[in-house]
Amino acid sequence: MHTNEIGLIAMDMDGTLLDSHQRISRENLRALKQARAQGVRLAICSGRLPGDVAIFLLENGLEDCAILSLNGAYCLRRPLGEAFANHVLTDAALEAAVRILRDARLTFGCFAQNRLAIFEGAMSVGDETWGTNTTGPYAPEYLYGGAGLEKARRTGVNKLLCVAGDEAVLADVRHRLEGVEGLDVTSSWKMNLELMPAGVGKGSAVKELAESLGLTARQVMAFGDYDNDESMIAYAGLGVAMANATQSVKNAAKLITLSNDENGVAWAVDRRVLLRP
Repeated sequence: MHTNEIGLIAMDMDGTLLDSHQRISRENLRALKQARAQGVRLAICSGRLPGDVAIFLLENGLEDCAILSLNGAYCLRRPLGEAFANHVLTDAALEAAVRILRDARLTFGCFAQNRLAIFEGAMSVGDETWGTNTTGPYAPEYLYGGAGLEKARRTGVNKLLCVAGDEAVLADVRHRLEGVEGLDVTSSWKMNLELMPAGVGKGSAVKELAESLGLTARQVMAFGDYDNDESMIAYAGLGVAMANATQSVKNAAKLITLSNDENGVAWAVDRRVLLRP
C-alpha cells in the first residue's frame, strides 16, 4: 500500500499504543503526528471511557483524533466533542446480564457515556480497573450499585465489564451470558469479559467512522492486541497485530509489528504510511 491509500489509522490503547507504563512513546507520537500532517485521520478505538481517552490525547497534542470509546459503542469525532454514535444495550439484555453477574458475585461496571456504575463483588479491584483518569476535568462520574445504575441507564448503558480471579468461574459466566439475546461477549484481558450491544464492536465503529469520511476499508489501517480488537483488524485493509497480540488477532492481521514496548505503532506507520526505511 502507498501513503495516499491510507486515510485513517485506528488504534487500540492498552497493549497497543500505550507502553507498559501507560505512556504514548515519543516515537509513536512522532509517527502519528507526521501521518496527520500528511492528511491521514487518526482514531483511538478503546474499551476505555471517553474522558479517560481524552486526557491522553489532549496531553499529547492530538486534539483532532476521533475517540471510539467503550469498544466503539460511544463515538466522538474529537476529544470532548459531540457524539456521532451512541449504541446502548436493550433493557432486557441489560437486566439479564446484571442478574447473571450478581448471581455469580462478580465485580462489574456498567458504562454509560462518561458515567460508570460499579457493583462490588467477591473480588476487590482498584481504580485502575476502571480507568487511568479517576479525578480531574475529564474524569467519569462514578456511581455505585442499583441506585447508580438507575441514574446511568437514563441515557443508555453502552457496555458492561466484569472481572474475576478464577478462569473457570469466568468461563461459566461467559457461557451463560452468551445465551442472552441482544448481547455480544468479548474480552480485553484473560480475566475479564466485556458485554456489548449485539452487532456493536470496534470493527463496526471503525467502519462507521471511515464511511463518514468517505473512506473504504482498503484505506484503513488498524492496530490491536486482544480479542476485542479482532473485528477492526479483520475489517481494515491493513490490519496490524502487535507482537504481544493474542494468536487470534495475529491470525486476523495482514501485518505483525513490534510490541507495544518497542514502538510497534511507529514501526508500522513508518513503513506502510510514511514510507520510511
